[in-house]
Amino acid sequence: MFVKNFMTKDPITVTLDKSIPFTADVMKKHKLKRLPVMDNNRLVGIITEKDVAKALPSPATSLSKYEINYLTDKITVADVMTADVITVTPNTTVEEATMIMHQEDVGCLPVLENDQLVGIVTETNIYDALTKLFGFDRPGLRVTVQVQDRIGVIADLTTLIKNLDLTIISLATYATGPETASIVIRIAVNNPEPVVKTLTDHGYDVVHYTML
Repeated sequence: MFVKNFMTKDPITVTLDKSIPFTADVMKKHKLKRLPVMDNNRLVGIITEKDVAKALPSPATSLSKYEINYLTDKITVADVMTADVITVTPNTTVEEATMIMHQEDVGCLPVLENDQLVGIVTETNIYDALTKLFGFDRPGLRVTVQVQDRIGVIADLTTLIKNLDLTIISLATYATGPETASIVIRIAVNNPEPVVKTLTDHGYDVVHYTML
């Protein structure tokens, strides 16, 4: 699955010269937490809710409403935006995008194609992508099996499920020790008992299962 499959296309943007009150209104109207900043159709930065909040006077200020409006209208997006923007392309994988957002601690990634902004990836897009990737939106059995990390263990497990004439929705693994791993399998089935019994009878340690 690639970024182009789940990104928000043609995102709402602002330009460098827009005032902070204007930008705040755009965010509020469209329920957005950040906006790409454009200059002559080129991405030059990102502005977030936090950036906007920092630029606005404190509620405890002694300034009058008119003074506040006058001052904030003088502050532009260019004054408070983040100019060093991390980007991805439409062909970046969902896994790469997820790792970049995690490692760089950013809430979004603008998507550029031939230096043109074509989309944006946010946490919500990532959640949607992972939901589809791991089949969270499909009902079935989720079973976790503790195994020795050996060659062929996944093939053996999937063969057992195939012999039950069942469909695997998704499968994921993670290491639990130097030589052990947990395998999480989601299976399209209404009754968990035959699966759990088959795995247990073949010596597998079923540590958890639930219907979702």
